[in-house]
Amino acid sequence: MTRIKKNIFAILLPMVVLFATSCSESLEEINVSPNSLPDTEIDIKFVLTGILSQSATITADLNMGAAEITATTQYLQRDFTSYDRFNFNWQAASYAGYYEPLKDSDYIFERADNEKTGKVKDYYQGVALIMKSYWYGMLTSIFGDLPYTNALQAEKGGDEFFKPAYDDQLTIFKGIINDLAHANTLLTGAGVIQEVADADIVYQGDALKWRKLANSLRLRYYMRLSEKGGIDINPAAEILALVGNSAEYPILVNNDDNAAIAFVGTNSDNSWYGGPLRSSNRSEFYRRKPSATIVDDLTALGDPRLTSWVRPVDVQIFQGATDEIVQEDGVLKRYTTADINAINNDENKENNIDTSLFVGLPVALTDPNQFQKFADGINANEVIASLDESVYLAAASNPHASYLTEMYAEDANPLVKAVLMNAAEVQFILAEASVRGWISNSALDYYNRGIQLSMGQYGISDGDPSAVYDKANNTLVPFDQGVYMARTQQIFNDAADKMEPIMHQKWISQWLTPESWFDWRRTGLPNLSVNIIAGTKGQEIPVRFYYDDPFNEENMLQAIDKLQPAENNQWSKMWLLQ
Repeated sequence: MTRIKKNIFAILLPMVVLFATSCSESLEEINVSPNSLPDTEIDIKFVLTGILSQSATITADLNMGAAEITATTQYLQRDFTSYDRFNFNWQAASYAGYYEPLKDSDYIFERADNEKTGKVKDYYQGVALIMKSYWYGMLTSIFGDLPYTNALQAEKGGDEFFKPAYDDQLTIFKGIINDLAHANTLLTGAGVIQEVADADIVYQGDALKWRKLANSLRLRYYMRLSEKGGIDINPAAEILALVGNSAEYPILVNNDDNAAIAFVGTNSDNSWYGGPLRSSNRSEFYRRKPSATIVDDLTALGDPRLTSWVRPVDVQIFQGATDEIVQEDGVLKRYTTADINAINNDENKENNIDTSLFVGLPVALTDPNQFQKFADGINANEVIASLDESVYLAAASNPHASYLTEMYAEDANPLVKAVLMNAAEVQFILAEASVRGWISNSALDYYNRGIQLSMGQYGISDGDPSAVYDKANNTLVPFDQGVYMARTQQIFNDAADKMEPIMHQKWISQWLTPESWFDWRRTGLPNLSVNIIAGTKGQEIPVRFYYDDPFNEENMLQAIDKLQPAENNQWSKMWLLQ
C-alpha cells in the first residue's frame, strides 16, 4: 500500500487544503496536515483505481517492455542490445513486484467489509477477488508454486507470515476458482455502481461485466488444468456447467466486454510502454521488432492484422543486375547482385535475405544486429539518408526490417490497451471445448466468431483499403472479409486435427499477451519451436520464470525440489506441466 498511499495523498493534497481553508473557521483545524490522515480517510475507490492502473502498467511491461514472454510467444524479437533473452538466456526473476495489486486487492476487500454495505460492498469485494485471482493465476502459471495461503499477511508477524510457505499449484488454482465463483455470486444483481463509476477504469462500475470476466477467467483456468489427471477438478464438467447457464454464469461475448485498460498518456505512470513518456529513448521502440513468425503467418493468410500491427520496411530488397539503392515512384528500393536464392537455400539460416515488403526478425538469431545487412559494397545508411532524410537510421535501426506501427510508439492510442482478457479468447476456449467433446455447440462457429472478434478489437472492417499485403503481387489491397473467412474456414475443414487451426488463430488473437505461451506449453500448438534458429538450448522454448527469493530461501528450495528436474531454471517443469 505504501506507494498507492503516497500517490493518493499527492492527488488529494490540493483538494484537502482548499476544502479546509474555505470551510473551517479554526486556524488550528486548517493547520492539520493532510499527510497525517489515516489511510481509512481515503476512499477505497482511489485504491481500486490504483490496482487497475498498476495492472495496466505491469501488463504492458510484461508483454512489451520485458523480453521473456514475447520471446516465447514469438510476437516480438529484439536487436541492438540485450537480445540474449530472446535466445532464451534468462536470469532469475522475483515475483515480489507483482504482489502490490494482490495486497491492495486484499486491502479493498477488508475495508469494504468494514465500511460499505449492500451491493456497494459486494461490488468492491467481488472486483477485489477477481483482480486477486487474475494476478495469482498469472503468477502461478509463470513461476509454479508460490506463497498463497499465508501470503500478504506480514502484519500478523512471525515467520509463518514473513516467510510464508509456497503452496502447491493445485491449491492455488482451487483458491482462484473458488474466489471467482464467489465474485460472480457477490456481483449478481448489483447493476452499475455509480459511486465508483469514475474510479473503475475497466468497466465503469458495471457489475455484470465484472461477472463476465470472473466466469471467463474460470473458463481460462479450467482449460489450463485440462491436461492434469487425477485431480478433484473436472474441467469438462465445469466448462459445460458454465456454458449451459448463461444467466447465472455470463461470459465475455463481444469486444465491449473485453477486460482491457486504456492508457491516459499524460505522464510516465499512465502511458503505454512504447511511448516517449515511458521510454524517452526512441530507440527502445525500434529495438522491439515483430518476429518473422507472426509476420510470415499473417502474410500467408492475407490477414489485415498484419498492417494494423506491423509497418512495411523502409527499404525493400530486390534481386537486380546492379548493387544500388534507388528511389522509384517515391519508394526506396535496394537492388543486389547477390544470389538471394542460393543464400536462402544454404545451411546457414542466419544470413537469409527476406525480399518481402513486410519483414519480421527471425527468432533467436546469434547476432540479430546483422540481419539483412549483407555486404555488397554499398554504404546503405549513407545512401538512404541522401535519398530520404525521414528514414530512421539511428540506434537500433534496420531499414530492411519492419517495425511495429506507429500506434505502438504513442503514449496513448485507443487500439493499444493492456489486455487482461478478451472475448476472442473465450470463443477459442469454447472451440477447443467443442473439439474435445465437452460441449455440443459448433467448434467452427466459435472459431469463426473468435477471428471476427479479434479483427474488430483492432478496428478492422470489411473493405478497408490497403489493409492486406498481397505478397505475390507485392502490393497492398483492400480487405475482403468474405474471402478471408472462406480461406480460414477451409483451413479448419481441411485440418485432420481441428486443434491446429483453433490454436493458430487463438495465438494470433492473443497478440502481445502471455496466453499463447501457456497454450503452447499445454498443447504444443502452434508449433513454435520449429522457428528457433540459435536458441540457448537448441529449439527448446522455456516453460517458466525461475525463482529469485533469497529472503524466503528455505521455502523456495522446497518448491524447487518439486520441479522436474529439481533445478531452478527456465526449463524445469512445474506441477501444471508434469
